[in-house]
Amino acid sequence: MALYNTTELYGNSTLTGEPQESISVFPSLFLFACFLIGIPGNGFVVWTILTKFSQRSLTLLLILNLAFTDLIVMSTVPFWMYSFLYGWVFGDIFCRLLKYLVYLTVYASIFLITLMSLHRFAVVIFPFASQKLWRPRVVHCTLLVLWLAACSFGSPILIVSSKPKKEGVCTDEMYYTDLQRVTVNFVETLFGFVIPFTVMAVCYSCVLRRLRMLKSHKKMKTGKLIAAVVVAFFVCWLPYHFFNILINVALLLKEGNPETADTLLAVTQVATNIHGAIAFISSCLNPILYAFAARSFRGGLRETNFAKLFAKIHEDSIDKSAGEKSTGDSGLSMENV
Repeated sequence: MALYNTTELYGNSTLTGEPQESISVFPSLFLFACFLIGIPGNGFVVWTILTKFSQRSLTLLLILNLAFTDLIVMSTVPFWMYSFLYGWVFGDIFCRLLKYLVYLTVYASIFLITLMSLHRFAVVIFPFASQKLWRPRVVHCTLLVLWLAACSFGSPILIVSSKPKKEGVCTDEMYYTDLQRVTVNFVETLFGFVIPFTVMAVCYSCVLRRLRMLKSHKKMKTGKLIAAVVVAFFVCWLPYHFFNILINVALLLKEGNPETADTLLAVTQVATNIHGAIAFISSCLNPILYAFAARSFRGGLRETNFAKLFAKIHEDSIDKSAGEKSTGDSGLSMENV
């Protein structure tokens, strides 16, 4: 995870007890800004869904779980902030635990967003079958499997981080061999980026093709919001996985072309701060997207705009097939995709 490289970079300047303010304050302020947005924003999403909706559609459950994963990531921010300023003082076990939580939630987030895309695909292309498939028991079992998969994919960091570290540093860049690092990076990029976004691209290509066939195009609030969440996650994590690939290329060239390998590794080290910061933004961005989507709701109702937005999403999920069945209007069936 990019964050831990920056922890090492800034932490090294604090081992003597004399932190260099000019290079340690900025990342701390940036993380603090993410914290100020991410904690109340995602907390409000969780509170709204739990208190306003006794029955929750699959899409609402996915948004709830996604907000919960972002809350977990944001809850680790104070410890990283402190480590930037004063070095890592919380011990090796807590270091491993925090890193594992971050990796787990990153995988959970990408799996949740992928499932959102698959659900949109199903309700557009196979609306009747999707209503029969996504029954409460199936939904809960699917979410359980999703979280277990995230726990499994995040577990390699526990092995990687078992190597002894320098005092005052919490980093995951402590691989025993280059092959181990290449393998971990490959698994991260393949299962945490390439496969999920390939699935998303196929799903939304089919959805857009279906929409072009419709005679009537109405507002597609839910679909646009989910697409925005997908695009935001893609943009935030593309730099991280790009540099993962670059690191792997450098390590594979290490024996045959060591000069090129060293140059590439130097580039990735310099860029670590940038793509690490962008990756952290993803955990506080979704509430902002929800807020923009909720701005379109106006009227005399006393519910909050967030509650109206999530009510709309809930209705879209549970009423779609019923609307199709009763009207037979394909244009109406696509209204809330």
